[in-house]
Amino acid sequence: MKNALASLLLTGTLASAATLAAAQAPAAPAAATALGTLTGTVADSLSHQALPFATVVLRPVADTKSVLSTITTDQGTFSFSGLATGTYALEVHYLGYRTRQLAAVAVGASVAAPLAVALAPERHTLAEVKVTATKPFIERQADKLVLNVAASPLAAGGTAADLLSRAPGVLEQGSGYQLRGKSVTVMLDGKLTNLSGEELKNMLAALPANTLDKIEVIANPSAKYDANAAAIVNLVTSKSLKLGTNGTATLGVGTGRYGRYNAGLSLNHRTEKLNVYGGLDRLDNQTYSTTSAVRTLGAESQLAESSLETHRLQTNNLKLGFDLDLSKTTSVGVLAKGLLTDRRRTGESLAKLSDPSGAAQQGTLLRLSGASQVLSPAVNAYYKTKFAQGRTLRVSADYFGYAKDSHNDYATSTLDGTAPADLLRDYSPARNSVKSLMADYAQPLYQGTLEAGLKATSTITDNDIRWEQAPAGQPFAPDLGKTNHFIYRENVRAAYATFSRDVKKVSLQVGLRAEQTHSTGTSLTMNQTTERQYLNLFPSVSAQYNQSEKTQYGFSYRRKIERPRFGVVNPFVTYISPYRYAQGNPNILPAFTHSFELSYSYGSLVSAAVSYSRYSNVIVDSFQKDDATQVVTNSFRNYPGADQLDATLTLMQPLLAGKWQTATTLGLTAARVQAGGAIGVGAASPGAYLSSNHTLTLRPGLKAEVSAFYMSPMTFGGLAVRSSFISSLGVSKTVLKGNGTLTLNVTDLFNTQRSRFDVLAAGINSHNVNKLESRFVKLNFSYKFGNQKVKASQRRDTGVESEKSRME
Repeated sequence: MKNALASLLLTGTLASAATLAAAQAPAAPAAATALGTLTGTVADSLSHQALPFATVVLRPVADTKSVLSTITTDQGTFSFSGLATGTYALEVHYLGYRTRQLAAVAVGASVAAPLAVALAPERHTLAEVKVTATKPFIERQADKLVLNVAASPLAAGGTAADLLSRAPGVLEQGSGYQLRGKSVTVMLDGKLTNLSGEELKNMLAALPANTLDKIEVIANPSAKYDANAAAIVNLVTSKSLKLGTNGTATLGVGTGRYGRYNAGLSLNHRTEKLNVYGGLDRLDNQTYSTTSAVRTLGAESQLAESSLETHRLQTNNLKLGFDLDLSKTTSVGVLAKGLLTDRRRTGESLAKLSDPSGAAQQGTLLRLSGASQVLSPAVNAYYKTKFAQGRTLRVSADYFGYAKDSHNDYATSTLDGTAPADLLRDYSPARNSVKSLMADYAQPLYQGTLEAGLKATSTITDNDIRWEQAPAGQPFAPDLGKTNHFIYRENVRAAYATFSRDVKKVSLQVGLRAEQTHSTGTSLTMNQTTERQYLNLFPSVSAQYNQSEKTQYGFSYRRKIERPRFGVVNPFVTYISPYRYAQGNPNILPAFTHSFELSYSYGSLVSAAVSYSRYSNVIVDSFQKDDATQVVTNSFRNYPGADQLDATLTLMQPLLAGKWQTATTLGLTAARVQAGGAIGVGAASPGAYLSSNHTLTLRPGLKAEVSAFYMSPMTFGGLAVRSSFISSLGVSKTVLKGNGTLTLNVTDLFNTQRSRFDVLAAGINSHNVNKLESRFVKLNFSYKFGNQKVKASQRRDTGVESEKSRME
């Protein structure tokens, strides 16, 4: 597409002028009495892709001074209601396209078929137009918050994980992310990543930021989305703009304690009917992490643990796809992607038992080394067609694979070295897959839009963890207490329908989703099978009252399900240290949530929201302590319920004639678990966070960015989390006549980012500090070549994202 910001500026100017004119003149010829409706779509005449935010102007032929206007939705649709019957002239404007004029559009009392307006691209180049405005890093849209990656000097040379940590209101919580107290489903180009926990974080850390165009934060997804998605963060990969060929090359270097580099190349070629695109990105870095935990064992002693690990990560990200227009209304496409990751780890962990005076009673030293290789192929194929009267049908099929080979070696010895080391090792291959088939249909109905769809998803996770031990120099033998081969199968069949309509100043959407789930978890090692089958309905309602052009009030309600991550239902034991294990729970049940939210916004300057969520069968971390060995095992279990209250206030204020873009979010959150008498789990105290981002245009082509985030202490579910703070700084400069960008940034400027928390549950009194290396200096260069107005390849909405977000 053409420059989106300039298009918004033009359409906004036309819409403002049209609205003013409409306010100063009667809306229709005075002689008319009957009322009618006019609907339609606006699309590119070559690709037939919808054109969002195009300006549509309507004038009665009998009264040319009366003007009505609107802007198309992100699906390219528009609607005028309450029109006097008669003949109208219609104009459609979009930057980079020729203005389309229809001189005689008839509006009658009955509902007419939607107009299909096709805009032809301008044949002159946009090099003749100089656009001085810049798109802000954080942008508020009607139903979501958008982070424009290219507008952030801090993004260059970073990863998707770095960007996600800066999204207002998105907080990293344990094994995942939360937004306004809701669990976040991470999607990639509308497709479920189907990963969770450490695997999700590793995937985000392996995805270079230069491959992303923007990040969409959706707090209230409709019934169209999986019921497992309470909130959605969609990572949208970079695309290009019209006929021709172009590409982008990137190269970056950086350093923290160790060096790092990234490189990438993307290409895009399009004819009038065929678009072929692909890319390859490489990331190589090495980081360290430290952990410390001090646990009081009683009046006589305490246990202190500390560890240092180094991690080497090498990833190769490849994609290749095409989109083909079979006709003016029908298109097909295939996209194949693959992520190959190699991880290496080495480390040491020290544990000391001491008496109240601090004198060591005994101690152990654990040395570890490990490696894993992960291959994640993904394929998407789609078919899309448009029928008469604005009806559309889209069918897509998806496959996602996850093949991991991993091994770790542990050697535990006494500090005095008087005895041979105890050896322990594991080999843990995983073969997981997700297959999905979905169909979505949309059509105008009763001056609104009806959407409906069907989806079938089949997931298989096959995890085989094999442990062997060799105590005190003995030969290796199987460790049957930890070894387990577990296969989990889950089939979900879903159907949904939503209806949306604008009635005067109110935009209303109602939806209902039905999901039938059949799951089977089988431990081949223990010859145990857990099978479940259930059907659930998930209604959703949202309404927005548009008091004026800038002031809106909103309300939403949604019921959702939280299925446990695939790693949670797997009963295998994960070895962390001689005194800490983690274990899954095959008997865990899904949790259900009723969520309500009230919102307010004033243009793009101020937005506020208050939400309340009521959980049943809530899934919370659980801890068990063996008093004889002092081993603590971390697992998960269901508690009767939980309540959570969240509030956010976001201010986005341009200063200095738009050269200084600011975005600041203040959030408050409070939650309490109905623990049913479990020790420490019901403890709760509210918390607050403050995030602020500032981008300053120093002069054309040169800008700087500063961001900071603070989180106050908070207690929930047996954990008392302490405060944290991080700040970062970046500068970017365009070079080579604007085709190149040179960026220098420093993340975690004061090296303050760390996780500090106390475990209160199960009578465990421990203080923990985890530190992942976070301060890096990065220098990045990117260069765009070829025709920079090549049309974008189509966005892919696929059906395996929520399953990928649960996979480990």
